[in-house]
Amino acid sequence: MKTNNYPMITLVTTILLLFPAANAWALQPHGEPEGLYVHQMAHILFMGALTYLYWHTRLTTSLTSKGWRYLRIFCVLLFFWNIIAFTGHEFAVRLTSDDFIDIGTWDERLAPPITVFKTIYFFLKMDHVLNVPALLALFISLRTFYHEAREERENE
Repeated sequence: MKTNNYPMITLVTTILLLFPAANAWALQPHGEPEGLYVHQMAHILFMGALTYLYWHTRLTTSLTSKGWRYLRIFCVLLFFWNIIAFTGHEFAVRLTSDDFIDIGTWDERLAPPITVFKTIYFFLKMDHVLNVPALLALFISLRTFYHEAREERENE
């Protein structure tokens, strides 16, 4: 039996909209160097979790659908993204404010002379090249799981 939750959802949404919003900062810096250490450890732990998830879904014979394949692609791409992000953080620590022009603006860029170190840092900052396809693979995977579950439910 289905119940109509729209009145409750409308009421809760209206109440939440009446409260003023506060600042929600995406980044919360911590004191040096502990914040970076914890952040880097999180990258390592995340890589371990992705490795386990990939390994588990690869070895389980019943997990062979399209959704599971896309989930494994997500794990691989995000694993390599973590390596790039980890390395990029290490490179960023070794750069100074003199290595940048217009710091903190949309026009921020590397200051000349462009060295091999700065070039590597520049390419490491393009981690979205792996992150976006990984999230797309995750989306396709979850959408596939949803459609499979919906088909199962309709066939019952």
